[in-house]
Amino acid sequence: MRAWLALFSAIAFEVTGTLTLKLSALHNHNAGVLVTYVFLALSYALLSVAFRRIPVAVAFAVWEAVGLALVTVAGVVLLGEQLSPMRVLALAGLGLGAWLLHGGTAPVASKVILRKALPTLPVFTSRAQS
Repeated sequence: MRAWLALFSAIAFEVTGTLTLKLSALHNHNAGVLVTYVFLALSYALLSVAFRRIPVAVAFAVWEAVGLALVTVAGVVLLGEQLSPMRVLALAGLGLGAWLLHGGTAPVASKVILRKALPTLPVFTSRAQS
């Protein structure tokens, strides 16, 4: 549960940072760029926390799809940007992709699999035999 909280917090920081960058560009405020860097750094830090429990493909797909959807909606609502049918279709495709990745990913103990696989790799067996 904490991993999902970290993931959605990462999305919130990413969306806020992106909107801050857009607003600072519109109003020529250089301080907005610094705020954007801080928010995006926090976003990536929280995303790395989510990666500890959520498969990387799922976490990144959800982060990207939800983030893009929220930035698009905020652009329409707050900035008066246009929402064309093609953009709606693209957002639906992103959402569908994230949903499919989530549904097709079984919980995996990746550390256990990695520990079992590493000794059998040629790099490790050649060192062990020499």
